[in-house]
Amino acid sequence: MKFSKSTLIKLGSVVGIIALGVIIMFALSSSEKESNKREVEPEVRLVETQSICFEDLVLEIEGSGVIESKKTLNVISEATGPVLFAKNDLKDGTFVNTGELILEIDSREVENTLYTMRSEFLNSLALVLPELKIEDPNTYSKWQSYFYSLDIHETIPELPEMFGSQEKIKLSTRNVYSKYYAVKNQEILLSKYRITAPFAGYIKSNGIVEGSFVSRNSNLFTLSDAIHVEISIPLLVDEVSLLNFSPPPTVKVFSDNHEGEIIYGKIYRKETLLNRNSQTLNVYVSFTNGRLNSYFLPGNYVKVRIEGMLLKDVAKIPRYVVDNENYVYTVEDGKLARRKIELVTIQENYAIIKNTGLEEMKIITTILQKPLIGMQVKSANESIELNEEVSDVDNQAQN
Repeated sequence: MKFSKSTLIKLGSVVGIIALGVIIMFALSSSEKESNKREVEPEVRLVETQSICFEDLVLEIEGSGVIESKKTLNVISEATGPVLFAKNDLKDGTFVNTGELILEIDSREVENTLYTMRSEFLNSLALVLPELKIEDPNTYSKWQSYFYSLDIHETIPELPEMFGSQEKIKLSTRNVYSKYYAVKNQEILLSKYRITAPFAGYIKSNGIVEGSFVSRNSNLFTLSDAIHVEISIPLLVDEVSLLNFSPPPTVKVFSDNHEGEIIYGKIYRKETLLNRNSQTLNVYVSFTNGRLNSYFLPGNYVKVRIEGMLLKDVAKIPRYVVDNENYVYTVEDGKLARRKIELVTIQENYAIIKNTGLEEMKIITTILQKPLIGMQVKSANESIELNEEVSDVDNQAQN
């Protein structure tokens, strides 16, 4: 059977195409096998790290509270009568200095009664002096000196000391004792008609104008000490245990919005009853606002930093890198590791830890998603530091 030349050419082309396809298929299969043989390089995570530096640290415990006056006095009237003087009509916010007259009530009637009682007391002494002169010259001399020192316009001095029974009998029969103590009571009553400030502070009152009538047991005003103040600071039991109360801890008091305004105080007392709800103890910071700085007046909200104990061989690390079980992630030989730390205390954004062998390691400050212990990691900080060192060397070489 003979084929024509064109038929042979066609058959040869088909066979060639099939052979070429087989060759290409074997070549692709071989290259795929070679690619499968290549090793897949593991992924290296780039993380931020921080070196741990252990040192001695004076602990500062932070807190906050509202300034309160150490002394607040509610003044109630013990006298009755029209008002002769009232400073600034006893309006809210009136400031008074120590010893300054705040309120005066008309006391002329009480004062006249006092003069009458002093006169009666003088008469009683005058009647007993002649008898003493005859019976006991020494006793007479003592009481005569006392008699001459009396003035119905001045406060009566204390009675002379009495020794013999006859002396006491004669003074009692002339009512010297009863009239003396009646005078002293009237002097006390007279003192109620003038009210002076026992300490410097601000007045809070509904107001009392001159000429108004004041009755006994009526509320007059409240005086709050604005110079000697204190702050109640709630602290956790662990924080209180880090304070040394002998000597009293020093406290830095500053305004929340004005940290440049600072006053120093001390803690002189603390509560011993634990608050059941918050599990805290209150410590009281006392300080003096002698210049009446408006940032430290009663009612202001302030922050404090309390000087705590000296902690040895500790370090401060970011609080968020410590998990709930007191573990941190570290870089060891280029791999991710997890280490237990010994937590001393938490202070705002920082955790204070003891030295437990982490000094030569770097903790990871990057928040890791699905961390796998042993995975390869690389510190981004080291790359930056290396580039900076190379740049410094180049600059020195050029110079």
